[in-house]
Amino acid sequence: MERKDVNEFLKKDFWGYMYGGGIHPGKLTGASFDLAPSGHSNINTTEKSYVEALSKAERAEYLALTILIAIKECTNLTYHGKHRAILEAYYIENLNNSQVRLKVGMTDAEYKPAKKAALIEFIKRYDYWREARDCPELPELFYPQKTKKHPKAIEK
Repeated sequence: MERKDVNEFLKKDFWGYMYGGGIHPGKLTGASFDLAPSGHSNINTTEKSYVEALSKAERAEYLALTILIAIKECTNLTYHGKHRAILEAYYIENLNNSQVRLKVGMTDAEYKPAKKAALIEFIKRYDYWREARDCPELPELFYPQKTKKHPKAIEK
């Protein structure tokens, strides 16, 4: 199974899925674009048969919507980091970190951990919907762990 860095996936692959699924970027953050799943979250036998019978174009749209559901379900509460707002502003609206920080009203010290938490929450929601909507062709995502730099040993 392919594993991808969540940053790389959202910066590059995300747009491939959106375009492949025929989803116009203008619709991604519009108020009329509601991706809240209806009814229950488990796929029943009829739904599973439908998912397996999708055409290539329909499957591409289905995969794109699966990713969007994961983004749209991220929390967006003031006291909980505004994760959805951060993800949408940075990865969909293509704002830089300073612009996103100002847009969501955070200080530098608040923004960096909030963005990391947003990505980690996205991975959890993405994993859930990838499984629930039976999308094994979507790659497994991970948050990259930075290695600590060790100071060079002083030579005598």
